[in-house]
Amino acid sequence: MDQTPQPMRSLTFSRRAADMPRSSIRRIFNAAKELMARGETVIPLHIGDPDFDMPERIIEGVTRAMRAGETHYSPVPGIPQLRQAIAEYIAKRFGLPFTGETDPEADVLSMQRITCSQGATQALNGSLQLICDRGDSILLPMVHFPNYIQQTTLAGVRPILYPMDEQFQPVLDGLDELCDHSTRAILINSPSNPTGALFPPDTIRELYEFAIRHNLWIISDEAYVDYVYEGEYLSPLSVDWELPLDKRRVLAVFSFSKSFASTGMRMGWTVCPRGDIAAQLGLMTEPLTGSLTTPNQFGMLAALSEDDCHLRRESLNKRRLVAARILNENGFDVKPVAGGMFYFLDISATGLNGDEFADKLLAEEHVAVVPGSGFGLEPTYHDDGSILFSPNELAARCVRLCFGVPEDKLIEGVKRMARFIAKYTE
Repeated sequence: MDQTPQPMRSLTFSRRAADMPRSSIRRIFNAAKELMARGETVIPLHIGDPDFDMPERIIEGVTRAMRAGETHYSPVPGIPQLRQAIAEYIAKRFGLPFTGETDPEADVLSMQRITCSQGATQALNGSLQLICDRGDSILLPMVHFPNYIQQTTLAGVRPILYPMDEQFQPVLDGLDELCDHSTRAILINSPSNPTGALFPPDTIRELYEFAIRHNLWIISDEAYVDYVYEGEYLSPLSVDWELPLDKRRVLAVFSFSKSFASTGMRMGWTVCPRGDIAAQLGLMTEPLTGSLTTPNQFGMLAALSEDDCHLRRESLNKRRLVAARILNENGFDVKPVAGGMFYFLDISATGLNGDEFADKLLAEEHVAVVPGSGFGLEPTYHDDGSILFSPNELAARCVRLCFGVPEDKLIEGVKRMARFIAKYTE
């Protein structure tokens, strides 16, 4: 046997890892943390994590579960009582038929159609893995949450960005031309992160009809469903339930994080068209997490025992209006967003792009906002199989500001932004 040493081959990352774009949110998050570690005070307008305390009933629910010995593995799609409580909650929220019936063939919303997840992020990833093969494509909004692009990269799925106007509404003309034989799905995010835009009911219905024409799945990211302040909200899930069971196509993803002030608990769920789809989505979850944290599930069960989302919505609504007023008093021209907890602000008058603006604002005024570049990444494919992502012009000229901070910090942060902008526009 030849014992001659072979030339050492360098260790390399996988193609997926090499292509994976970094999140602009995390970049600013880390930069702000470094500044604070040096003893500086930073006004945090960058992270979508409102300053609400998690409801006491969730803490008690987790604690009771642990003391009762509920610390072992749970069923992969979630404990039955939580899945059934979610079904009842969603049925009431959207006016869908509900019963305690667990027959998977019954046309009612029950636990058979619910799969729980490690936050909405895992639910979105699982949904993508469920319906797309490597080489397939999915339609994403032109301005989008960065994780969408990261997840398509991980799955080997090609993102195709559908255009949006200056108000961040979908441009429906020409949408059909974006589809080809590889297109499997369209993702809808309303209310939007990062823009706060709410898609009108007519737009939702037109997107649904588009999906029917091209036989596409719909992934509906509804993480901000409980933060709609004005305008008429229509969920794709509601449209889906107007059709017969075998025609439905919506995977609706929800999050406990925003609605119940429990971002660190990392719990979400997906409403599936049928029980067999939910079961298959659960199977896609198994190699990712095995199962979910059992005590946390009991905490979320306690969360659903009361409907107090309106209290947090009222608080954010007040800050939404304060933010718009202060922005407009300091040189901006913004209309209060319809939903979510962000403003996506055009700062191109400064002559800076979003990345330059965010870096300089943090360094000079100690205010953290997120550059828009990470919310509009478009892929370029090279002959060697690599992917280069670059921001589109609409996203690159903006920054995202979160108004989920105490009002005094919000006002001070916006005033510092205005002072900063004045230096570059004089």
